[in-house]
Amino acid sequence: MRVTFIMLLISVAFSSKIFSQDSTFHYALGVSAAASSSSVPFWLHANRNGSVPTQKSFALFEARFHRVYNPNNPRFFQWSGGAELIGNAGKKTTAFFSDLFIAGKAGPVELSVGQRSQATGLADTLLTSGSFAMSNNYRPYPKIEISTVRFVSILPLNDIFSFKFSYSDGLFGPADVHYGNVSRISESYFHQKSLYLKLGRNRHRLNLFAGFNHQVMWGGEDKIFSGGLERKQAYNYIVFGKPWASSRVGNHFGTIDVAADWKGDQWGFFLYRQSVYEDGSLSNLSNLADGLNGFRIKRNQTSDMSQTFRINTVLIEFLYTKNQGGNIFDFNSGTFGRDNYFNHYVYNKGWSYRGRSLGTPLIAPQHLVRDDLRSFYTLFTPNNRLYAYHLGLAASYGKTDFTFRGSHSFNFGSYSTEFPGIVRQTSLLFTMNIPLFDKKNDRLTIDLATDFGKLFPNSAALMVGWRKSGFIR
Repeated sequence: MRVTFIMLLISVAFSSKIFSQDSTFHYALGVSAAASSSSVPFWLHANRNGSVPTQKSFALFEARFHRVYNPNNPRFFQWSGGAELIGNAGKKTTAFFSDLFIAGKAGPVELSVGQRSQATGLADTLLTSGSFAMSNNYRPYPKIEISTVRFVSILPLNDIFSFKFSYSDGLFGPADVHYGNVSRISESYFHQKSLYLKLGRNRHRLNLFAGFNHQVMWGGEDKIFSGGLERKQAYNYIVFGKPWASSRVGNHFGTIDVAADWKGDQWGFFLYRQSVYEDGSLSNLSNLADGLNGFRIKRNQTSDMSQTFRINTVLIEFLYTKNQGGNIFDFNSGTFGRDNYFNHYVYNKGWSYRGRSLGTPLIAPQHLVRDDLRSFYTLFTPNNRLYAYHLGLAASYGKTDFTFRGSHSFNFGSYSTEFPGIVRQTSLLFTMNIPLFDKKNDRLTIDLATDFGKLFPNSAALMVGWRKSGFIR
């Protein structure tokens, strides 16, 4: 059925070349191979939508076909869709669709069905360590979503105030549980919504942003708990975050974000902050220190092909997760600390999908850390109290592009399973993207990555690949 859907999507997209100019059809094909000294280094697999494996050497195949909206098309109704097939060969051979969706929009409002790569939150999109709550680290999951494809003006004929929102519900599949009447449920779900506001016109130098995102993993409440809520009842509780039986229904997580964007003559400056909330600690200001902070400097014009080395983007981020509302959790005093980010008292998988963190990959799962640091198998991660510095760079020399990602973290375990001392970890990735045969759409990519420290196994890897991409009009 999935193959039939893909063939139909591709055939319709090609026919649109003849019969319509509503949108643009984009393709990308890639083949790469990696040799690793042990496990795959962190930044070689993190924030890649689950497409890169984490163990040993491998070969990777990617085929991507998308029909995207044409921003210059005046038609009120348009449609888009996409499919991305990933194949891995190595210690474990897998093949799966990362993207597989179809969408349509009326003006700025879009309805999408299927799975697609997305990140949530005010942050840099290219070099970031990953948004705190929802990053690009996990494989996309199937969902139905209504959203705006861009910021929409609140006032008629004036874009001084604008908003952007999303609301979706998706499927997460079976889930193991370690609390309640059963040890496994046949189906779990994922609810997500976000709302962001912008102050400032598009032509203004300064734009200010503020908003929030709210996500809930839920399902099986009527089976896990005696007298538990039926699915329709539970949905009402998870959407509004209503308490039930002295707790929340499902696993809630989200961030409140603020940002400022300044457009200079030659450089743009973007400053942002994501503050996490989970069980009420933020409303009490008890975990105010926890969050992601970022500052990006980006060159406005990056298309200069002169034979000079140019730095185009510099990003600095600081992630802090040590506080978590403090070390006290007490119903009698109303003190609810020990937020235990990315773990959950019911669901074994915590804040993850298919074994990968939904949020920042710097809070890593059990199977990635060293054996002596692992904790109870019912916990997703043994390490959620940390602080980390992250540097991202993008540069160019003629038609060759360079990127660098580097992070250095100080890890403390969790409140329930503290590490015996501070565990330091450094992870680095350097990428070269070189044109082949003087053609823009054929590129050679070279990735050099390494991990050294005490959190992950020490490793180094080289990945070489070919990628071809372009538009079919």
